[in-house]
Amino acid sequence: MDITQITAVIGAAASLLCTLVVGALTYFIKKTLTSLEDADKRNAAAIQAEASKREQELKELNGQLSDLKSDLPLVYTLREDFIRSMNSVDHNISGLDQKVDQILRLITSFGKEG
Repeated sequence: MDITQITAVIGAAASLLCTLVVGALTYFIKKTLTSLEDADKRNAAAIQAEASKREQELKELNGQLSDLKSDLPLVYTLREDFIRSMNSVDHNISGLDQKVDQILRLITSFGKEG
């Protein structure tokens, strides 16, 4: 073999080696990108599912808040309303106290006469 043939064989071997290296790198890069794209799609689907779940929970919370607003006047007593109600009860009790005093006087007066 002469030098030109050896150079041609070395060049062909180097070319084949470069082609194999580039092909292998291309395969692994494509495989990695495909797996990353799949993971991205799964993440996007999970994010969408979580967003719809949060939206549903927000709707339920808004409904509960609306129910609370409508029930609040029936369940919660304002301080002023409580004071007004207690004043009415106190007034009724004091009137009852006066009536009991009058009945007691009448009973004691009948006991002294009889």
